Amino acid sequence: MSTCRLASVESASRPRSTRDRPAKPPLSEDAILDVAMRILRAEGLDAVTMRRLASELDTGAASLYVYISGREELRSAMLDRLAGEIELERPDPAHWREQVHRLLLRMLESMQGHPGIAMVAVGAPPTTERVMLVAENLAALLRAGGIDGRDAAWACDILPLILTASAVEVDVYRTRLDNQEEFVANLREVYSALPTERYPNINALQPHWTAGEGNDRFVFAVDVFLDGLVARAARQ
Repeated sequence: MSTCRLASVESASRPRSTRDRPAKPPLSEDAILDVAMRILRAEGLDAVTMRRLASELDTGAASLYVYISGREELRSAMLDRLAGEIELERPDPAHWREQVHRLLLRMLESMQGHPGIAMVAVGAPPTTERVMLVAENLAALLRAGGIDGRDAAWACDILPLILTASAVEVDVYRTRLDNQEEFVANLREVYSALPTERYPNINALQPHWTAGEGNDRFVFAVDVFLDGLVARAARQ
């Protein structure tokens, strides 16, 4: 065997020096969250684990705990990151209602694009900086519309409940239904077959049970709630 050939074999058999490998990007909370959000968008919340993140970042799980204490803090940080991407509204008393709709629809679409994140928001009062800024913006819009005191504060709790319930429903349908149109068609068939004498109201309202496109029902729920707030403000 030639000297050149022998050198080549020996070189191939030796472990590759760490100095020859591409340098890993420095680990940080932002780097961890970048990967977490990418996995969330592609695979949903359940796929985002500390072990998965460590694998994606080519490090040990213990290294992540220097920046994030565990799953709960990670999920809270992900929700905060998402809140920071929401475009806020400049309160305008003449258009406050439309502004509330726009803000909430942006939040809904963002949650729908990050499957499972709505469950993190359920029952979690705003405590992180960017989530609180969104809550502050919502409160400002309501007060610009003449909603004051307890009603505005409680509305900032109830409107996000409508929001998260709608997003969670989309998540459930996404994981359980293979064909949305087929599901709706089957539902219509069930309702139309109900005996009128036993279910007179369901039968009478049958065309409306499955009506509506996209976020129509979400907009309806927000509108009905705002109608109630305006009526209460007028009485007060």
